[in-house]
Amino acid sequence: MKILLIEDGGEYEEFARLFLSEHELAAAHSASEALARAAETRFDAFLVDLRFERAPQESLVGDLDDTARRLFGGDRARALRWLKDQQGTLVLAELRRAGHAQPALFVHDFPAQRLANLRRLYGDVRAVPGFDAAAIREALGA
Repeated sequence: MKILLIEDGGEYEEFARLFLSEHELAAAHSASEALARAAETRFDAFLVDLRFERAPQESLVGDLDDTARRLFGGDRARALRWLKDQQGTLVLAELRRAGHAQPALFVHDFPAQRLANLRRLYGDVRAVPGFDAAAIREALGA
């Protein structure tokens, strides 16, 4: 199975290389990098980090000023935190708009309603509550 890891740091890649080594792995650290990799290689699944706390503002998907205005009464600091906290879903939205419908797996303990909403918006979205190789394999059907 070919998996594209999408994260701002290196912990997903480090984990995957140690515990999911039977799969072909590639990493992307921004939406633009994920889109480029997905355009050049057909991946079977995406393993997506939800939060991009370390990502520089210029690499984030989403309009900071529009988000600040719409959601936070113009507060750009709160909008930036929100964009970083939700970046994984925003990257997934970009991948879906580009026609990539592969399963997307988040390592996050989503409440059932949030996971249902993500599926309604983005199709095949799966989640496991923690870095557990067996649970990740099972969720990906690998």
